[in-house]
Amino acid sequence: MKKITLAALIIASFAAATAQAQSNVVVYGVVDLGLAKTSGSSMVERENQASRIGFKGTEDLGNGLKAIFNLESEFKADTGAQATTNTLFDRQAWVGLTGNFGTVYLGRTKDLLDGTLARVDPFNTYGVIGKINEPVMRGGQSPNGATAAAAVGASRVSNAITYNSPSFSGFVVSGQVVASEIKNADSGYSLVATYDMGPASAHAGYQRKVQTVANAAAEPTLWLVGGGYKFGPAKVTFDYSKADTDVTTTGEFKSFLLGLAYDIGGGAIKASYVKQKQDSRTVSGKETAKAFGLGYDYPLSKRTAVYVYGGRDQFSEKSMYQLGMTHKF
Repeated sequence: MKKITLAALIIASFAAATAQAQSNVVVYGVVDLGLAKTSGSSMVERENQASRIGFKGTEDLGNGLKAIFNLESEFKADTGAQATTNTLFDRQAWVGLTGNFGTVYLGRTKDLLDGTLARVDPFNTYGVIGKINEPVMRGGQSPNGATAAAAVGASRVSNAITYNSPSFSGFVVSGQVVASEIKNADSGYSLVATYDMGPASAHAGYQRKVQTVANAAAEPTLWLVGGGYKFGPAKVTFDYSKADTDVTTTGEFKSFLLGLAYDIGGGAIKASYVKQKQDSRTVSGKETAKAFGLGYDYPLSKRTAVYVYGGRDQFSEKSMYQLGMTHKF
């Protein structure tokens, strides 16, 4: 048994060395967990950032061209369970090429417009604002807490072709096509332009959602604009978006986000305010949702940090408090 085990170790080591010689593969991840209390509910263990494990790598093909890939799976740190049933790599599963022309890749990945939220949300899209009952979401989330059936926004997209251009004096243009793979259903597409130069940043984007039903009459769309500026230890950000579900019962969503991050005491104070109005074409009047978030992150090292967050959703009249820890590897 010892000989068989040793032989297996030798073969595994040789295979790993061979793979390393051919390409550069990195194993990475995040483990995040804390204690959270929401009004009217018992205290629970809950993450702030999604815990995940991933594999990414590159292979030099010569002449400045590289092959790239990324596989990433989300899991629940409190139970160890897979986050999405029957989907192993639910966060990332793509392969592509990068070079002087930019980067192009195919597969499951982050939705381009949803990805811009991390540029302006101090809580990096996973923080207090979406954790109470997720009433305020860019791209179409009903203020009553129930997801709109024809919501425009998405976190991840499958069957996508994504392109990112090289940086031209801080400007980057990205495009994404999401194939419907259903007969008589239109594919979706997104266009995003970003700018990053010194303390200033900005972005603008447009999206038409992929149709998942054949001969669907609705063509949901979403557009947004946002940016930020850093003043010494403080960074102020904003974002405005308008989503049209093209469905009479849900109508349009208009969302505004204002964020602040301030470096102090070795960590960072974070604050955000989000307001969303839903204008249904079949119901008179507008539903308005507002949410506030306040928190503090303190790094214990480059990879480990502790945090304390609090938030209030005025529509559902719920408050949330959370204390936790994040480790990145």
